[in-house]
Amino acid sequence: MAGRQGQGSELAVHSDANEPSGAERAGSPDRAGRLRFQVLGPVRAWRGDRPLPLGPPQQRAVLAMLLLHAGRPVPVPQLVDALWDERPPPRAVGTVRTYISRLRGLLEPERAPRQQGRLLVSSGGGYALRVPVEALDAAGFEERLVTARRLRSAGDTAGAYEQLRGALALPEGMPLAGLPGPYAQRQRDRLTELCVTAQEELFDCGLELGGRDGPRGDSIAGLRAFAAEHPLRERTQALLMLTLHRAGRRAEALAVYAATRRTLDVELGTGPGTELRTLYEELRARPGGHGRGAGSGNGPGAGPGTRRVSGPAGERARPDGARPDRAEPDRPRPEGARPDSPGPGRARPERPGPDDSRDRRPRPAPNARYIAPPSPVPAQLPPDIADFTGRTEPVAHLASALRGAAGGRAPVVATLSGLGGVGKTALALHVAHSVRACFPDGQLYVDLQGTGRAPADSGAVLTHFLRALGVAASAVPDGLEQKSALYRSLIAGRRVLVLLDNARDSAQVRPLLPGAPGCAVLVTGRARTLALPGAGRGDVEVMDEAEALGLLGAIVGAERAAAEPEAARELVAVCGGLPLAVRIAAARLASRPGWAVADLVARLSEQRRLDELRVGDLGVEATFRLGYEALGPGLAHAFRTLALGSMPTFCRAAAAALLDTTDDAAEAAVEALVDAGLIEAHGDDRYRYHDLVGLFARRLGERHDSPAEREAAQHRFFDHLRATVLTASRLIRPPGTPPDPLSRPDSPDSPDSPGRAFADADAAREWLHTVHPRLYAAVEWALGATPGLLGPAVDLLTAWSYALRSTARHHELEPLIRRAVDSARRHGDDMAAARALRLLRVPRSGTGTYGQAVRALPESLRPVPEALLSAKDAHELALVLAARDRKRAGPPWQPATRRRQMPRRCRRARHPCREALTWARLARGAPSGDGRALAAPECATQALAIERERGDAFAWGRSRAARDRAVPNPGESDRGPPRPAPPCSRRGRRRHGAARPR
Repeated sequence: MAGRQGQGSELAVHSDANEPSGAERAGSPDRAGRLRFQVLGPVRAWRGDRPLPLGPPQQRAVLAMLLLHAGRPVPVPQLVDALWDERPPPRAVGTVRTYISRLRGLLEPERAPRQQGRLLVSSGGGYALRVPVEALDAAGFEERLVTARRLRSAGDTAGAYEQLRGALALPEGMPLAGLPGPYAQRQRDRLTELCVTAQEELFDCGLELGGRDGPRGDSIAGLRAFAAEHPLRERTQALLMLTLHRAGRRAEALAVYAATRRTLDVELGTGPGTELRTLYEELRARPGGHGRGAGSGNGPGAGPGTRRVSGPAGERARPDGARPDRAEPDRPRPEGARPDSPGPGRARPERPGPDDSRDRRPRPAPNARYIAPPSPVPAQLPPDIADFTGRTEPVAHLASALRGAAGGRAPVVATLSGLGGVGKTALALHVAHSVRACFPDGQLYVDLQGTGRAPADSGAVLTHFLRALGVAASAVPDGLEQKSALYRSLIAGRRVLVLLDNARDSAQVRPLLPGAPGCAVLVTGRARTLALPGAGRGDVEVMDEAEALGLLGAIVGAERAAAEPEAARELVAVCGGLPLAVRIAAARLASRPGWAVADLVARLSEQRRLDELRVGDLGVEATFRLGYEALGPGLAHAFRTLALGSMPTFCRAAAAALLDTTDDAAEAAVEALVDAGLIEAHGDDRYRYHDLVGLFARRLGERHDSPAEREAAQHRFFDHLRATVLTASRLIRPPGTPPDPLSRPDSPDSPDSPGRAFADADAAREWLHTVHPRLYAAVEWALGATPGLLGPAVDLLTAWSYALRSTARHHELEPLIRRAVDSARRHGDDMAAARALRLLRVPRSGTGTYGQAVRALPESLRPVPEALLSAKDAHELALVLAARDRKRAGPPWQPATRRRQMPRRCRRARHPCREALTWARLARGAPSGDGRALAAPECATQALAIERERGDAFAWGRSRAARDRAVPNPGESDRGPPRPAPPCSRRGRRRHGAARPR
């Protein structure tokens, strides 16, 4: 047929010149406004008939990657790797997000700012482009290719021919032309291979349909030009040889073989493959071709001119022209025969051909279909785990994904990542065995040794796979690319399951991935950065209590585990739900029938836990050590240091404090440890160690880091925590509240101090509520650590108690405060003891034990120098007394003269705000008109007069509320605020319950 042939590196596409272009054929039926995209050529896009300006090459590369993922989310790190591979620029993530923003504006111009997009959406830490499948030319190409192969398998060669012609009308040059980055190159190679294979299949169909020029005008000239562009593709050369032979041009056909042999020898140092050699021998053995009138090939007169060349389904060509569904085994070779002997029933050449001057074992040519000799179907999976329990949901999800490989357009790839010992391999093996019946052509397995010091070489693994698939050792190519190409050729059209266990990174795995649909790959590894094309990722978590108990019972026996339910629960708890730890503990119990479960729990104290969780050559510590030893010196130090934080989880700022570095550097270190599977990401900007990993890291720190280094890191962490709580407390306290007179002079009190920032008081309250149990644990740890942390711990307690005054949880601090008092007295720190004792007023007054609170305050002041006593003490005592008087009946415990000393003391300290507040507090606790010595109206009037002088409208509203409660009808003597009351004064009156004017 008339050909449209690419020049140079462009893809050669053969179709009728009058057919519509690829862009037209790929478009949506609705050409008015629908989007359509082209990747089979330069990346382009149209809205209706109007082309869209897609921007610079890297932006178009981002668009192409999203399009080729067919609506699946692409994580941002994967986009970065696709554009820059191992050396991204400093602001790579920001650049990618800029490209995404521009593409959103281009593809959805009607979208309002900040509105969620319909097409280019954010999803799971990445982005997905959701456009119809028919909008992309590559999708239409692959759909037609699959249809053509299905029709040909059903015997409809003419229908297959038409589908292939339609597919080959779509490409308009080199796929993804001009796009940078490793991902674009990989996809360019893949799509180019698809196009070339489709062109070969088109020629093969034309040859099968008969006629020297083919029923649709496929000329020998076109096939010869195509073969010249691809001199190393043996299948293409075989097609040209058969076509020439059928045209009666036998000598030219034999010359094609001789030229191909010389090219392979010069370019690759190898010879033609088995199929091309066999075809050559058959053509030489038959004196002539069949010419234009040759039959279709299945009758007794059929010759090599009707032979079908091996296609994408791995079919072996037969000399009688029949089309078997699978590769036909080679006939047995007589003992002692040469490798190139024709075998029984085949004619030996009468004289040596131009290529038989020396004996050469056949080797596979790159990109050629290799037909393996008969071999057993590989079944390399290790045994399933007999006592596998739990994991119901991930097992079902994975099995469903792998079973769907048969109907997909690409191989199914699934990755499992997680902590060492979490059960990734056990889960993968269990799932693989459950679906092995869906992969009758074999199951391949390899341990890639990703956590060891010498990970498995991809080339060596491919050699192992090729040998398992029946390739002779002498026929295995030398180069990695050649091995990978042969491996993909062998399993193309077959249904093979590949389990790649313990992978190190994506570079190790990529050469081992199949290239054709029907296969499935399951990859396990600790690294969370296995960025594989089209892969679905799953994180394997630790077991919950029910699953861990089920595993324990499966190993030691359900009756034995049920006999000590509490001890069994405690055992799986100290193992942290880690399947490896539970399995080792259960194995130790199973080997010692006389032990009770509680006996083993007692042996698993924190100091001995890692040593006890070992059986034979299997140990938890050894598993963790594999990942640790793969770290560089800087990351290893970070791994040890970050475990010194006292809270179960930590954020980026806390990591920066521990590592004594910037937030960005700390985040980079922590994320690298997450990628290595040693630290877990736990929500937004939160990280954590598994309990056993934390023990391992602290043990390493004791061995490798000095006590001074570890103590300094602990102090930095607690200072960060203290500063964060102080920041939260300052936001929550009322404006203008004076500092605690007993605060330490070195307490951070400026906005520039380290610690977490909060948007407002509500955010601070929410944080304190969320971290309450962890904060409690951190203060407990600090009080039991070095004496140097005592002061910071009391600082944190003081700020925390103020922040919790108005909540229902403030009474929970009393045990912690008591412990702080005991610790301060034990270390002889009178000031810290006084400051902690003063905090007892908060929980005690909050729980109604007012007498204890009143006694605690003077007790806290005894060791404090007189110079530090201030209005704060009087105010706090007034607060406690007022609260007590409101709750109980009977005579007050102090006369009015004693109570008047409290606000006067505030006046001497020059704290008018606190003096007014003290008068208001006393007014609340002193009822009027009952003969008591100190009347509420007098106290309220004093507070109101002070606030009027100060000119604080908000505080005036608070005092006015106290006076309104004491004097319901103030009458004409009432005086207004010192100036027109702003809105804050009205809010203040409402907040404090002031009576409305009548």
